[in-house]
Amino acid sequence: KSTTGNGSVWDGNLSADRKQTWLFVADGQNTTVRVFNRAARAPAGTIGDGGRWPGRFYAVNNVAVDSKGNLYTGEGYEGKRVQKFLKK
Repeated sequence: KSTTGNGSVWDGNLSADRKQTWLFVADGQNTTVRVFNRAARAPAGTIGDGGRWPGRFYAVNNVAVDSKGNLYTGEGYEGKRVQKFLKK
């Protein structure tokens, strides 16, 4: 609720499992990917934080999930990169 500026939801995508259990939200303003459990309707955690190192974000504005459950993120502004997060 306290996010201002560009807002917090820049993109969203569902997991590739049959029930689409997880919702991944690119929170560009707060430089993280938020993960929600759809069945529980509750936050499940975050991925990344602000920064330019691998696993961190400058301006995460896209999220996608492949059929194996791997997460891909794209960054705008000066981030200008794509990162892949392997499903564990």
